[in-house]
Amino acid sequence: MFRNMRLRTRFTLIMLIVYLFSLPVIVLGSYYILKNNAFREISQEAKLMLAAWEGAGAYTSNVLRPLLEKKCGDISTPEMVKGLFIAREVEASIKKVAGNYSYKVAAINPFNKNHIPDSFEESKLKEFRQGKLKGQWKGFKKTKEGEFYVVMKPLKVSFDCLRCHGDPMFAPKEIRKRYGTKGGFNWQEGEIAAIRMVYVPTAIPIANAKKTLVFFSLIYSGFFFLVIMIINILINRSIIKPIESFVTTAEDISRGKMDRDFDIKTNDEMRALADAFTRMKLSLAKAMDILRER
Repeated sequence: MFRNMRLRTRFTLIMLIVYLFSLPVIVLGSYYILKNNAFREISQEAKLMLAAWEGAGAYTSNVLRPLLEKKCGDISTPEMVKGLFIAREVEASIKKVAGNYSYKVAAINPFNKNHIPDSFEESKLKEFRQGKLKGQWKGFKKTKEGEFYVVMKPLKVSFDCLRCHGDPMFAPKEIRKRYGTKGGFNWQEGEIAAIRMVYVPTAIPIANAKKTLVFFSLIYSGFFFLVIMIINILINRSIIKPIESFVTTAEDISRGKMDRDFDIKTNDEMRALADAFTRMKLSLAKAMDILRER
């Protein structure tokens, strides 16, 4: 079947086969690269959010609280002494602009019920407490709201933490009034009592990567078909038409029209073929002349 095809059809079929085999390779390779780039972007966003949170905490503890205590005396209002509350405001601003990004603290014995860990967070907190995890944990978590990239860091209890989380009898009145005395107390200095987390949604970067992949695939397909069209035109002009002209001229010569010439304007292989046919025509003409003389 393939041998019986015209040269142009055969070439087009070969190019289409190359396209069909190359497209999956291009798509898979591009998707792998784009997906890795998306994950790097997500990871960078998580690092920036975590750095912003830690910066807010450090500023609150090292600058804001000492300054307020110097001006106003002992301060126990959480919004004024805890970086978490500043981080929450940052989180709210981010959500308004960029979507479902979030900060969270999960503790084994928290003041706030919002800081009670879910089963996944609780398992990671236990691993940090047992020493199975060190430094930080990074990975993906699926929730009802979608998939998130999560970065967790353990929070070790310092002496300063015991000011609010130590013995409830010595805790600030504002803390006891707001949270009561049943939860969030009796932490031990040096233990890992909580984990700090940032949640970065993966949906948008992955969706952008897929859109880019579709766009790239369309560009590749369009470029490939454009190349096929251009090469088809070149083959038609440089090979097909000269061959068709050779065939027509050869048929005319075979019918005795010896005045016909193999006319080729280019100086390439087709010219060499035309010269060979011309020599064949001359040889045929001489042979016919000899036969006539006899």
